[in-house]
Amino acid sequence: MSYLKAKDKFKRENLRNKLFQVLKYTNDLKKMVLIMDLSALDKPLPKILDRRRNRVSRFFTVDELDLEFSNSTRRTYERLAGGNGAVLAVPFDGKDFYLTSEYACGFERYELGFVKGKIDAGEDAKTACNRELEEEIGFGARNITLLRREMTVAPGMLQLRMFTYLCTDLYPKQLDGDEPEPISIVRVSPAEAKDLIFDVDSPLTESRAIACLTLAMRKLNYI
Repeated sequence: MSYLKAKDKFKRENLRNKLFQVLKYTNDLKKMVLIMDLSALDKPLPKILDRRRNRVSRFFTVDELDLEFSNSTRRTYERLAGGNGAVLAVPFDGKDFYLTSEYACGFERYELGFVKGKIDAGEDAKTACNRELEEEIGFGARNITLLRREMTVAPGMLQLRMFTYLCTDLYPKQLDGDEPEPISIVRVSPAEAKDLIFDVDSPLTESRAIACLTLAMRKLNYI
């Protein structure tokens, strides 16, 4: 049994206990070593004294939360509301990963990334993943494998949960999307993907894309 399988066998029972047990695999599975203590995550949450919601643009809604911490300190926090969550897809055709080149307004340039988008109301994450693939790059996937059940982005200020998937057994299918121009596909081999992840001057700078490509490479036993 591998370390990951051993950990998975026990993690559900121990998740966020006072002493969270991350189990280190040894040759003898009975010998499990406690290597991480996440009891700090069980600190009492701040009291929410008041909350206000403000729609500030066509796309953004900002929540204001008046908080009181356990030491009686009070602060007002702001966050961008995250809706129903989002998905990110890492397509792989057995030979190449399919990255995208899409205009990024934040830095006023084209950026490498992956297919991603919001989950619509009443839609499950896998369905949203396949829909976004078909809308953005004209492919669907018969096999959609979870890479990470939950990934957050700037959780101190953004209320967004992202579900990430490895998408294989691709087939051509184009749905109409809301993109202002066609999204270019950039095909990269696993060897090239490794350079994109680890090269200090890599043109892949988007942190979610780096993380998900790394997870996909690990899932496919390339790293």
